[in-house]
Order: sequence, then structure tokens, then C-alpha cells
Amino acid sequence: MSVPGNSHAPVPAAAQTAALGIWETVAEADLLGLGVHRARAAGGDGDGPALPPYIPRDVDDRVRAELRAAAGSGGFVLLTGDSTAGKSRTALEAARAVLPGHLLLAPPWDADLRLLRPAAGEPEYDRHVLWLDDLDHYLRPGGLEPSLLTSLIRARLVILATLRDERYDTLRDAADDVTGEGGPGRMAAETGLRVLNMVEPVVVRRLWSEAELARVAQADDDRLHEAHARHGIHGIAEYLAAGPELLAEWRRAERSTARGGHPRGAALVAAAVDLARVGMIGDLPAALLNEAHHHHLKALGGAALRPESYDDAVTWASQVRYGVASLLMEGEEDGTKRPFDYLVDSVARDPGAPDVPESVWLAALKYSDDRTRPLIGQAASLSARWAIAEQAWRPLAEAGEMEAVINYTSALLFQRMDPAEVEPLLRPLAEAGSALAQVNLAAVLKMRGEDEEAERWWLAAAEAGDALSAFNLFTHYRAEGEDERAETFLRNAAEGGYPRAMATWATLLHLRGDEAEAEPWWQAAAEAGDTEAMYVHGHTLRLCGDDDQAEPWLRRAAERGHVRAAEILGRVAEERGDLIQAETWWRVAAEGGNAEAANELGVLLSRRGDRAEGATWYAKGAESGHAVAMFNLAGWLSAEGDVEGAKEWYRRAGDAGNEQALNNLGALLRMQDDLAGAEAAWRRAAETGDTTVRFNLIDLLICAGRSDEARLLLLELLDDVDDMKEIATFAVAVRDWGRAHVTEALLRWAAESGRTDAAHYLASHYYAQGMAAEAEHWWRVSAPEVPVAAYNLGILHSKRGEGQEAASWWRKAAERGHRQASMLLADWLVESGRLEEAEESLRHLADELPGAAFALGLLLLDKPGGRTEGEYWWQRAGEQADADTAFGWASYLAERGDEERTEFWCRKAAEAGHPRAAHNLGALLAGRGQLTEAESWLAEAVRRGFEEAAQPLAIVREFLASHPSP
Repeated sequence: MSVPGNSHAPVPAAAQTAALGIWETVAEADLLGLGVHRARAAGGDGDGPALPPYIPRDVDDRVRAELRAAAGSGGFVLLTGDSTAGKSRTALEAARAVLPGHLLLAPPWDADLRLLRPAAGEPEYDRHVLWLDDLDHYLRPGGLEPSLLTSLIRARLVILATLRDERYDTLRDAADDVTGEGGPGRMAAETGLRVLNMVEPVVVRRLWSEAELARVAQADDDRLHEAHARHGIHGIAEYLAAGPELLAEWRRAERSTARGGHPRGAALVAAAVDLARVGMIGDLPAALLNEAHHHHLKALGGAALRPESYDDAVTWASQVRYGVASLLMEGEEDGTKRPFDYLVDSVARDPGAPDVPESVWLAALKYSDDRTRPLIGQAASLSARWAIAEQAWRPLAEAGEMEAVINYTSALLFQRMDPAEVEPLLRPLAEAGSALAQVNLAAVLKMRGEDEEAERWWLAAAEAGDALSAFNLFTHYRAEGEDERAETFLRNAAEGGYPRAMATWATLLHLRGDEAEAEPWWQAAAEAGDTEAMYVHGHTLRLCGDDDQAEPWLRRAAERGHVRAAEILGRVAEERGDLIQAETWWRVAAEGGNAEAANELGVLLSRRGDRAEGATWYAKGAESGHAVAMFNLAGWLSAEGDVEGAKEWYRRAGDAGNEQALNNLGALLRMQDDLAGAEAAWRRAAETGDTTVRFNLIDLLICAGRSDEARLLLLELLDDVDDMKEIATFAVAVRDWGRAHVTEALLRWAAESGRTDAAHYLASHYYAQGMAAEAEHWWRVSAPEVPVAAYNLGILHSKRGEGQEAASWWRKAAERGHRQASMLLADWLVESGRLEEAEESLRHLADELPGAAFALGLLLLDKPGGRTEGEYWWQRAGEQADADTAFGWASYLAERGDEERTEFWCRKAAEAGHPRAAHNLGALLAGRGQLTEAESWLAEAVRRGFEEAAQPLAIVREFLASHPSP
């Protein structure tokens, strides 16, 4: 293959780098050989090329832009994501597009990358790319460390790497564990952390976006079409690599052979996965797998499962599935195996996965060498397995490797907490200028109470650029009260990329009210792996309305155990209607002790009918001090008949500030005739200004004969209430409870205070009680300001036959905008023969009220020369009226004996779906002899559930059957 412009300057240190592999052009590089997963064939038949066409990812533009920039002056481009997310393919396709003529080197994971450093006087790299797939394999002694990375970038080398999310998070978690003096696993991960702090990774999502899926759907490839149709909850690349299927097959194999399982094969795969988890990332010899798998087989059930032979187990686990991969992949050396990396990643992501057993750690150590011991030591340190870490690091430390000595001393220190044992090992390295040794030595001195010398070593390390030491100095000087000096070191530590320092600096800025300055630091800390910062940054984005950006950060925080983030994710899911996801996140948060989530989970479960389980979560939230959970628990107990339990939790919720709980407590106490207790609870709640509670207290005082106190409380309440609706609503409720005297007292006191709206409600109360004279009096009091009172007076006089007096009140109400009064006034005018006045009154309303348009149309249809305009207003009425209104007009006209107009409105109502109208129209048509149409409308009435139409329909059909049309 010919690549334009692919002549290159000599490779720096060519003789040395030859030991690392062969440089080949990017365009000619074998993607499968560089780590891209083989793809299944459509239908699983194994035919076709190993890889489908590349589908552009949303991150392509960013990756390619970063590669172009790195090609100009050297640079580091890192892609992170889950296994089978498509990291390697995305990175290499970007390199092919942007740097096709560059030379690429893919060194083995155990290579000594220090050989790549150009010696003084050697040329710089000229269009060269270093490919580091699974970067964590190279973050070890002799691998990629910060000073080497800096040197390579200065020599214009492009470093292109991938890193699985699980490994990225593990290294970042080591930073999260820091308490200010160096935490467990920090030193083992220090090199990796410092390298990661030098780059902002490009995240390749496992789940493909809608835009990416649309591009898949348009591709001309059967495998991609199949993946698009069947990927379900998995990513496209994940489906193509058959990862989910292989994981499921491994899990199913744990059954006995009698049930079709392969228990020994499953145990072999589990052992291989665990060996990879502890750092044995290369080829696994058969003897090691054989020795390590016994624990896993025993854990599955051992001999009871009738396990297959070892050879059969290896054969089964090594069988290639879907033409893509096997559970145990073939190693480069004969007789060796390695686990499919998707399985390793899946177990690492599973919070319920068991810890690696001691026997596997020991087997790994037994078969380890100088290449794998650092990886085992690092894994053991990150897992706080200090005895294992000590054994892994000791041979390397005894050989004088500086980083091994530091990690070895960390293992000793965390294992036995004896500073005297490790100080002699650290001091020579610290005095020789090792910043890592200096910060560890300072921690040892701090443990011994020698703060002054510890400070000296922290200063030395901080001057060398160690951000952890700068942060330790911040905590030291803050404790000494030297706030200005402490802040200087905090800022230095944050600018040095230490995640906890970034988050602390952001917090400090937030407390000062400088949100604009704080937010970039929250984001930087989140990107650097600080869990609290992930939550704050995500929460801030959510508050700004950017849920799409907020959710991934909240999810990362929640997956690291941040219960508040999980609680918010539950709320996000609920808001979009995904109650299953809401329940999942709220359970995570509630099980982590978040009281708000416990209450929300209780509400969700109760609403779907799981009230008993909901109550258990209310109880958890209540015990944690959540006032609303206490209230909800009390409500459940009350419904279950446990009044004493309900009272206790209402009381505790009230003590926590929930006034509604005090209101309900008062109600329960009153039901038990504990009037003093009820009054005390309601007076406490009334202090918060709750209107309903004050109503209940006034009611209690009236019933107790303490009307003067009740009246004073009501008058105080009137000062706070703009209208009488709340008081009137409560007054009606009290009347329905059988306490009409309380209703009368409430409304009379309000009316006597000058409230005309109260006078109207009092009149309505008297009218409902059959006390017409009292009702008339109070309606007359309120009528000048309350139009409905004038309307009601009109009704009252109309029922007495006092039409003229009724009309006068309707006119007053109409003049104040009461439409129904205007309609009744028009009706009275028509009945009185005052048609011109009636027409004028209706014209004011006809544009807005269908009833007025109907009445005006009827009036004009009876008026000489008014038929055209009358039909216009009926047309307007028909456009505005619903089925019930149209049927009402039909009934009105039927009572007047106007059959033609009755049919018009009956038909309107029937066409709008009114079943009785359909029946009446059918009956009317049948009476005229229009039997065919009559049958149709009667059948429609029956279809709409109007059973009375069945008999006339049968009669009509019988007649039609016996008198067929000619």
C-alpha cells in the first residue's frame, strides 16, 4: 500500500526502540492486531470481513482535532470508556483519517518505555505515533510516568491511548481516599494518577446516541443492521463484539452438568478473570489456571455439580462464539490463555461481585515475575490487601527500584502502623530528591508527632511540584490558623491537578459567593475524579436546566456511592416518567442512608399499591429525621388503625417543623375527646400561620363554648385573608360534619365585621337551611358589591311570583357583569312582551354565550324579517354549544311544541354524540314515517348505551322487515 509523504526522519534511539516492536504506517496497521474487537457476522454464520464499516461517532471531531494538534508539536490523546464501547476503533480510525502516513509503534505491555526517551543530541520524532491500548498496563515502573511523558511530548511524539472506565475510576478512587496525608493505595497509583492529570480524556460512551444510531441504520452492512435492530440495552459495538452473550453464557454454565452446565469451565473463566483483576494481565499458563480455579469450583458447588474433566472444561471455554471471541482467548505462547476483556470489565463494574479470594492472590504471586509483580502490588495496594502488596513489592524494593521501595514502605506502614520500620527506607530516597519518598516520609513523621520536620519535607516535595504535598501543607497551615498561607498552598495544589484540592478550592470560592469562579474548579475536580465534585457539578448543571449534561456526572457520582446524587437521579427519572429507573436509584440512595430517597421510594411504592413496603421506607426515612417521612408513616399507621403509633409520629414530625403533622395530631386527639391535647397541637401549628389549623382551632373553641376566644381568632384571620373563599369552604365542610352552628358563627362574625362577601356566604347558608327571610336580609346587605347576591335575590323573588322585583335585581346583577342574570332578565322581558328590550339585552351576550346566541336566534326567527339573522345566531350557537347544551335547547323547544326547531337541535346533539338525543331524533323521525333514518339513529343510541332505544328499534326493524321497499 502506498501512503503519500511517508518518508520519515530516523527514529530516535532506533537501536534501543527496536526491542519494543516494529514501526509501521498508520494506514497499513492491522486494527485487530492493535486491539480492536472482531465483530460477529450477521446471523452468526462467521462469514464476511472481520470488521464492519466504521460508523462515525459523536466524539470523532474532537479526537481528530486533538490528534492534529498533537501531530504539530507532540501530544497525548486518551480515550476512555467501557470495554467494547468502541474506544480502540474510534482512536485508530481517527489516526487513519488524520495521520495516515505516520509511523506507529504498539509495544508489548511489559516493554520498558524508557527506551523511547531520546538521548541528548538525538533527533526529535518526525510523524511517529505511540499506541498504548489499555493504558493501565503501562502505568508501572519502567512504563509511562510523568517525566517520560513530558520528554516524549517535547520530542514531538504523538501518544494515542485507551483506558477502560473501570481502571480509570479505580485510579481516581485512590485520590478520593486521601485524607490529607496520603491514603491507602495512593502511592501505588501515584504514577498513574499523575499521568492522568496531564490529559483530559475523551469519553466514548458505551450506549450510542440517537444521532449515532441513525448513522448505523443508514449503513450498507448486514451486521450493522442486525446490531441496530437487536442491540436492546447494549451499545452497538458491545453487541457486535458479542460481549453480553458471552457474559450470559458464562453465568449459565455455573449449573451442574446434569442441567446442561459446564461448572469447571465456568470456574476456569472465573479464575482467569480474577487473575486479571489482581494484575496478571498477560498470558496465563495452564498450571496457574488449574491451581487457581479450584476455589471457584468449590464455591459453585464442587463435586455435587458433577463437573466435567479439566480438558473438556478448557475446550468448552476456548470455543470461539459467533465467529468473534471465546471466554478464554488463546495467549501468544502455546498452552496459555487469557480472559475475554469484556468479562473482566463486567465483573469490575459489578458492585455485587465478590472480592478476589486469597488463594488467587497467592497463586498469582507464585507465578509472578518482575513484569507482573508491580501490577499485582498495585492492585493489592488499591484493594488494601497489604500483606499481598508487601510480598509483591519486596523483591523489587530489595533490587533498589525507587518506586517499589516507596510502595513497599506504604504496605508496611498500613499493615503494621510502625513508622520506625519504614523511616530508614524512605529517608535516603527523600534526601536524594524523590518527591514521592518525601511525601511518604512526611506522613511517617506526622504519625510520630514531628510536625516541624514533616512540614519541611512537604515543602520540599511541594517545591518539586507534588500537589499532594501542597494540599497537606494547606491542611497543616489551616490547623495552625495561618489561613492566608494555607490558601496559597491550596491554590497551588488545585492548579497542580490534585482532585481533592480542586474540590476544596471550589468549596472555598462557593462559600465566598463567587459561583462564577467556583464552577470551573468543580468541573475540573469532577473531571479529575473527585466524587463530591461530580455531584456538585452535575447538580449545578441540572439547576441551570442542562439535564443532558448533568445526568452523566450525577450517574458517575452515584456509581461511586454518592447517595445524594443517586437521590437526584431518581427524581430526574421520575420527572421523565421512568418510574422503574426512579425506583432503582431511590433504592440505591435509600439503602445508602439518604432519608429523602427513602421517603420518595415509600411514596412511589405506596402509589402503585405496595403500601406495606412503602411504609418500611417511610420508617427508615423517619428514623433518620426526615419530617415528611414521619408524616407519611403516621398517615399509614392511622390508616392501619394504629392511632397511638400515628400520634407519636405526627408529634415527632411536628417537632421537626411539619405543621400539617400537628394539624393531623390535633384531629386524632379531638377524635379521642382529648380537647386540651388537640388545642395544644393546633395552637403550636397556628403559630406558623397555617390557615387550616386556625380554622380547626376556632371550630374547637366554638364547640367548647369559648366563642369569645374563637371570634377574636377569626377576626385576626380576616386580617390575613384577602377573600372569604377559604373561610366559606371550611364553613361548608363544618356544616356537612353536622355542626351548622359553627358555620353560622363563622360567617356571621365575618359579616358583622363588614365583609360583604361573608354576608353573601351567610345568606347562602341560611337559604340552604330553609331560612329564606334571613337569607334575603344578608343578600340585600351584600348585593351592592356582590353581583351573585343580587342574582340570588332575583331567584328568590321569582319563586314568590314577584317578577317585577326579580327583574330589578337581575338587572342590577347584569349591570355588574353577571351573565346568567342577563339571561334570566331577557327571558322575563320576552315573557313580558318587551321584545325589543330582550333583544338588546341578548345582543350584548350573544357573541360570548351560546345560550344567549340561541335565545337571540329564537327571538329573531319569530320576528318578521328576522329569519336570516336568526339563522346566523343559531349557527353561532351550534358552533359553540356542546352536546348536552344542544339537547337542552331541543328539550326546551319540545316543551313549546316547536317540532321543526326541536329536530334541528336534537340532530345537532345527536351528531355530537348525545345518546338520548339520538333516541329522541329516531322517535321523532319514526313518528313522521321516516323509518330508515329513524332506524339508523335508534341503533346509534343503543350503540352508545341508551337501553330505552332498544324496544322502539326492534319495532321499527320489525316493520321494515315486514314491509320491504319495492
